[in-house]
Amino acid sequence: MNEAIEQMAAYTVRAELKGDPSFSQYEKLHALMAQLGFGRTVKGDRIVSLPHAAYDGQSSSYVVTVRDTVKANVKAKIQTNIVFYVAKTERWAMGW
Repeated sequence: MNEAIEQMAAYTVRAELKGDPSFSQYEKLHALMAQLGFGRTVKGDRIVSLPHAAYDGQSSSYVVTVRDTVKANVKAKIQTNIVFYVAKTERWAMGW
């Protein structure tokens, strides 16, 4: 499938700054992820905050492209020592 015509897909991203990152670095990470289109909440019956440094968003790009974009931006703008994953999210459910 041509990436340019793929429909918008939902993605979940978890980014961990290794070492001893400051509160300020995580605030910068949250702002950067928002610029990339990834928020810190999900909406179902209500809006729920995601765990620390987890993000939800949509993209028409393939998962590896989303991964490479997040990786390049975080390494260039926040810090190079990171661990993260990107998952294409088809279905999810909330519960309490």
